[in-house]
Amino acid sequence: MKDPIFVIEQVTDTAEIARHRDQHERARRNSDWLQAHWAELLPQARGRFVAVAGQEAFIADTGEEARSLAMKAHPADDGALCQYVFPRPGPRFYGHRRQTLSVRTAVHSGSQVPLCGRIHVAVS
Repeated sequence: MKDPIFVIEQVTDTAEIARHRDQHERARRNSDWLQAHWAELLPQARGRFVAVAGQEAFIADTGEEARSLAMKAHPADDGALCQYVFPRPGPRFYGHRRQTLSVRTAVHSGSQVPLCGRIHVAVS
């Protein structure tokens, strides 16, 4: 399998730089708007997708649908955002199916160092 090619280029065209800065500014405005209006969106947005374009929210069941609604209403806004809103508030815990082993000390340069609290190390 071939490794993907990753290319970094320096952009010197002032028009292209200005276009990217403008797009970034539109995305920042949409993000700021979303931060300010979360409380209004959350009850009906939980478990759905929210797209923001032109400082206006569009809620739909799929990301493609939310983005499509946003682009239809604001076709010139190339700084639109789209994200999924989790169905339930609160912390989310991620786990895996491997066994875990409780470790109370860590080995650093050959000597054991006590840890603050407990960590779990995956054992395959």
